[in-house]
Amino acid sequence: AKDTLIEFKVPPIDPVRIGFVGVGGMGSAHVRNFLKIEGVEIKAVCDIVEEKVARIQAWCEEAGLPRPEGYSRGDWDFKRLCERDDIDLVFTATPWEWHVPVCLEAMRTGKHAATEVPAAYTNDDCWALVETAEKSRRHCIMMENCCYDRPEMLCLNLVKKGLLGEVFHAEAGYLHDLRGVKFSGTGESLWRPQHSIKRNGNLYPTHGLGPVSQCLDINRGDRFDYLVSMSSRSMGLNLYCAKKFGPASPQANQKYALGDVNVSLIHTVNGKIITLYHDTSSPRPYSRIHIVQGTRGIFEKYPDRVYIEGRSPEDDWEVLDSYYIEFDHPVWKR
Repeated sequence: AKDTLIEFKVPPIDPVRIGFVGVGGMGSAHVRNFLKIEGVEIKAVCDIVEEKVARIQAWCEEAGLPRPEGYSRGDWDFKRLCERDDIDLVFTATPWEWHVPVCLEAMRTGKHAATEVPAAYTNDDCWALVETAEKSRRHCIMMENCCYDRPEMLCLNLVKKGLLGEVFHAEAGYLHDLRGVKFSGTGESLWRPQHSIKRNGNLYPTHGLGPVSQCLDINRGDRFDYLVSMSSRSMGLNLYCAKKFGPASPQANQKYALGDVNVSLIHTVNGKIITLYHDTSSPRPYSRIHIVQGTRGIFEKYPDRVYIEGRSPEDDWEVLDSYYIEFDHPVWKR
């Protein structure tokens, strides 16, 4: 279709003038990174907590940069920020339910939009982002940083150079014990538990799915066709809360819709499959799995290792050290 943004480009913008919406934990981290990048100007910052806005303003001044305008008049004050005529990009790191409203307002007022993950979690909202981006001819980007970790980029380079042969299967996931985060009393605990109460499924797929999708050429020659998804019953959050708050506490007796483990099988049009996991309610070390299987070999993360037929020792894994020397992705060689 002529309106698609798959090949859409805009001329380079220098400097890039940014307005931030949501500067809690992740938003503040993004601001700190942008303050280190040349060619970036932070023009405005919005948050419902006035003290957070003031903190970002102080950071900018301490970095020797102009003080950005602050917006903190309530939930919808980002609309005033988007109305400014000196912003190129609106970057949102709000709680999830605000990602779509902020991005839509940004694009409707002529700005490019960037959002923390997940960008959206309903079909209607996904289509709203796509259709608004196509109509406004503005980028709408989900900032999935895990696509750019060094092992994932090495794996992608091995795939592109053909060392793994034709890739036909991948496993990925988000396995992160977030029980303490959800019930800490601050930060994400102010909103994230509501998703565990109301929603069941894979609530956070893209940390694992993004990197393996690149290896499978998703939307670059292949695409997702259909999926089957199922969850175990919910136990972990109730058990954790009974121990932390007591068995009679409201948290321990709350009904949580989110199953402890969700497993999804995704089939692509070209006959490839992805197994995708989600678990934020169990005691376990962090993992995104990242297994990529091809006709000539396999790459794994957690632990980092690779096996390539005819190159690796027979029936034995190799560590990645020598592969970084020979095949490190150009992005990581800079």
